Amino acid sequence: MTPRRLGLGLALSVLAAAGGAHAASPSLRCTLQPPHPVLGHPLRWTIRAVNLPELPLLRAAQLAPDWLLQGQTAQRSASGRGRSSQILELTLYPMAIGTLRLPALHAGTLSCPRRALRIASSAHGQAPQFMAAHVGDASPVVGQAVRVDLNLGAGGALDWQPVRAASDDGVVRPLSTLSTEVVSRGGRVAVQRQSWSFTPLRAGDTTIHFGLLRATPFGQLRVYPLAPLHLRAQPLPAYWPDDAAIGHARWRIERAPQRLQLGANGVLHATLGGVQIGRAALLRALVQATGSELGLRLYPPRLRREPGAAHALTPVWHVALAFRVDAAGPVVYPRLRLPYYDPRRGAPALAVADWGGAQADDPRPARLLAAIAAVGALVLLLALLRLATLAARAALCRRRWRRLIARGDARALAQVWQRQAARASPQAPTPTLRSWVRSQRCGGRPLTIPGLEGLIAVEERRRYAAAQPDRHTAGAAQRSSSRRQPRRSSCSRRQR
Repeated sequence: MTPRRLGLGLALSVLAAAGGAHAASPSLRCTLQPPHPVLGHPLRWTIRAVNLPELPLLRAAQLAPDWLLQGQTAQRSASGRGRSSQILELTLYPMAIGTLRLPALHAGTLSCPRRALRIASSAHGQAPQFMAAHVGDASPVVGQAVRVDLNLGAGGALDWQPVRAASDDGVVRPLSTLSTEVVSRGGRVAVQRQSWSFTPLRAGDTTIHFGLLRATPFGQLRVYPLAPLHLRAQPLPAYWPDDAAIGHARWRIERAPQRLQLGANGVLHATLGGVQIGRAALLRALVQATGSELGLRLYPPRLRREPGAAHALTPVWHVALAFRVDAAGPVVYPRLRLPYYDPRRGAPALAVADWGGAQADDPRPARLLAAIAAVGALVLLLALLRLATLAARAALCRRRWRRLIARGDARALAQVWQRQAARASPQAPTPTLRSWVRSQRCGGRPLTIPGLEGLIAVEERRRYAAAQPDRHTAGAAQRSSSRRQPRRSSCSRRQR
């Protein structure tokens, strides 16, 4: 081997060794984007490691309470020459304004030192995000429902997600979300108002905690922390029961009927609002409040919570009192007296629902008179119908006789008489034509139709003329009879 070739090989070996040593050297680099973080906006923390052991994933507890770990991704790659690289990217959201610190990150013999960052309240040239929470009464008494409002600036494309609210010292119930305007620093601000009802359960300092505030304008998630709300609950007086009504009670009643009937049923309706009270306590108070009624028998009250009042500060109860009228005369409706504790006055008060009175009538005498009148009207109607029927029959009867007389057909009259005689009993004597006609009635009245007597006479002459003797024979017989009669008289005298 020539010296020239030996020198060239030695040079190549040195260069290869130097390149391998450079490829195997580890490195760790940590970058932040953006360099000036803003509250509510994401911060990208990127860690790049070369030829180092696997980077550990961070836990949310390691970053709390200054930072919210929204997500992290890890990538690892290796080349054939023994070179490996890792990329760990974390998405963080600052949870406060001011100076916040990122923890140190160790990888093998290298590390990213702990770093302090200054968090701005808003981007340069922009106003801070408007957020304000307030409570209707900062010193409520135990059991009093108060309203909690959270106003959030709603400018631009912000559409806030519902915020969770909770407390360890009371009951928090969501109410409503609406868009409105508020006055801030001399100007009007469009806000989205989220509201809750809060009822403290114990006296003393109370804290209402809010969850994180999130929105996604233009597809980018924003996360804001919300400061807790502090208030101090006042104790109730020792004499006031824990489950009794608290607030400002308001009764709204529906008008009751002023005229009733004995034995009738009815229902009284009332609506109660403005107080915090449970179903069992309200039922007990209503049962105790009844007893002032007069002439009524009350049934157990029925309660129903208004479904449309779910977003009201206090529950709205619908009360129904069913009753039955037991006595006639003046009736007095019950007066519902509900005691409640008024926190504004700091003293008990009384809410009264009064329907007044009514007049109850006994319908039995009127019903009896109505029944008697109905029976009398029915009897009168039947009598009129009877009279009308008789009158119609009499009219038809007279019409038949007039029609018979108008024809002048004595034979037809005789045929009617013979048919009537044939229907009679065989033992009964057969009346003459004249006596039969006189016995006929139309509507209970004798026949007094002109021309009837003449028609009877015609039929009698036709029927009886052949059986009568002539005038001479009849005169002789009469004279002979008169001659014999004195002789009978003289003989009788002699016998005497």
